[in-house]
Amino acid sequence: MSTVVDNSVNVAGVASVAGLWVSPRVVSTLLALSGVIVGLVARDVVMAIYLARRKRFEELADKKNSAREAHLDLVRLYSDPLKDAVTSLKYRLQEIVEKKQASYLLASAPEIPFLEYKRISTLYRIACVLGWIRAIRRERSYLDPQQAAASIEMQAITEFEGALADGAHVELQRLEELTVLWHVSSIDGEAKTRIASLIDSKRAAYLAAKEVLSPRDLSENDQCELAEQCAEIIRSKASVDIPESLVSATAKQAAVIFGIKEAYIYRDWQAAIGDMMIAQEIGGKRHFSVHGFGTFEDMFLDARKDKGSSTARWLNRLEGLIHDLDMVHEGLFDARREQIHKLYQCCIKLEAGLQKRIIAHQAE
Repeated sequence: MSTVVDNSVNVAGVASVAGLWVSPRVVSTLLALSGVIVGLVARDVVMAIYLARRKRFEELADKKNSAREAHLDLVRLYSDPLKDAVTSLKYRLQEIVEKKQASYLLASAPEIPFLEYKRISTLYRIACVLGWIRAIRRERSYLDPQQAAASIEMQAITEFEGALADGAHVELQRLEELTVLWHVSSIDGEAKTRIASLIDSKRAAYLAAKEVLSPRDLSENDQCELAEQCAEIIRSKASVDIPESLVSATAKQAAVIFGIKEAYIYRDWQAAIGDMMIAQEIGGKRHFSVHGFGTFEDMFLDARKDKGSSTARWLNRLEGLIHDLDMVHEGLFDARREQIHKLYQCCIKLEAGLQKRIIAHQAE
């Protein structure tokens, strides 16, 4: 009787693996060991991925917290001094706007120490606010842009800057008075803004060509010529009729309207005045601070002696806002009154926003 032998398993129950005869028990052990090894490797890989993701999450959280702390530090370091400066300016503007106690701003005011102090301190309070605003803007360059954009009441600060810099309302006021003078009934809203701008440009170019500062310094013929050129702008752009005889007869009144006092402190000028007012702090928590009144008064008095200095240039532009400003006899021809009113309202709004922000951060 013949015996049949299988190629993989013999009668004695021995397994054949790759040409070698191996016991089934050994095969089971090897399979189990392979499973353990695969499990350990998989665990290490998964754990490594998990730990890496967790570390990344923690780093992002730390970065976010650091940015938040930087923002809070900026608010704490600058909100208080900015609010103090705004409050100080608000009280002075309240004195000027509401109480009409600003005779010291008139060119005819007596040269006595107290009135001199009031004039200089009024300039200082405006410059001080501009200094702290400039310090904040420069400090924000150290922050993440997204965090910086959310810092200290920037919308109210922008409105404050706009009150000093923007003068479209004066152009419109000038046009409205001319239309009354020349019996023009009405002009379309969009056309009005365009015409006002053209008249303002014509006025400025004509004065520059004649080398005079005010329309009232022009000769009678020149006043008539300027009035006629501006009347022609209204005729062509608004499609209205303005008799030449009327323009000629009212040229002197038009010259007064053209001479509305205005003193804008443009945003780049504000930045320059702010730079003049700030000093770098060494070793402090914040990078910048603002000069005190004593330093400012020294700068002001030195600028009087050296009128060609850059400091004198910026202070003259600042002083133009309040020099010979009459808030009692309110008339047509000084646009600075409206500008000071707007500045006063911006101070009230900015002070309230800063106070709210300070209280909120004290609670955190």
